[in-house]
Amino acid sequence: MALPIEKALPLKGAVAPSRPRLVEAQRGGRAFWVLVVSAALVCGVFFLAALVHVELAKQQLKLDSLSKTVELSRNNYNVLRHERSLLISPDNLSAQAARLGMKPSTQARFVAVEPDIVAGVLASTGDLSDAVAHDVESPLNEFGQLKSEIGGTP
Repeated sequence: MALPIEKALPLKGAVAPSRPRLVEAQRGGRAFWVLVVSAALVCGVFFLAALVHVELAKQQLKLDSLSKTVELSRNNYNVLRHERSLLISPDNLSAQAARLGMKPSTQARFVAVEPDIVAGVLASTGDLSDAVAHDVESPLNEFGQLKSEIGGTP
């Protein structure tokens, strides 16, 4: 038995009872979240900039205190250098010597020192001049020969 065509098709605007009715919704939530995230990023950048400025201010205070310390140290050094120059001045030294009861020498006597003694002292202290070391008739020739024979060890 065939039904007429009008009855087989659903009516215009009518929905079958088994299917829910679909409604078109507005998409306004995405713009809100983009605005919230970008505002949070801008606030974060401002916060980081403020932290950087605070750290720079701290470091500048440290540099200022170090500069003041260096300036005070230089001034103290200059004061000490001035005091030292006053203390070692010939007038001050002669005044201090007179206060201690010292007086200038009235007689000076120079003593001649033998070359062997000079050479021995120079060799023992290691202060050997080139003129003495390269001299053919040096009193240190025997010392050099002995050192070369024992291998340079004392």
